[in-house]
Amino acid sequence: MAHVVQKPAGAPDPVPDEVLEALRKAARQTLLDAERAVKKSLGTPVVYLEVGSPGEMLLDLADRIKPGLVVLGTLEHSASERLLGTVSSSFLRSRRHRLLIVP
Repeated sequence: MAHVVQKPAGAPDPVPDEVLEALRKAARQTLLDAERAVKKSLGTPVVYLEVGSPGEMLLDLADRIKPGLVVLGTLEHSASERLLGTVSSSFLRSRRHRLLIVP
């Protein structure tokens, strides 16, 4: 399981440490909740928390750990977001990993 903390839109560059730490804390809680749910039925998952662009960071993580299958969920996106790309489309374009996209 992986979660990427992304720089908030409009945040200064670099993102202030206190803002980044608050985002990391929220992401850790999200991962903990998901880990508990998965653990009940599938066993203890391996969990990763990354910071950066979700598409780039998740592709980099997949390149490092070389999973047999990458499973991605999709979200509703506006037309402009579809044009700019999503995490799923980043993986599809890369053609480096077996991919299952779940709505």
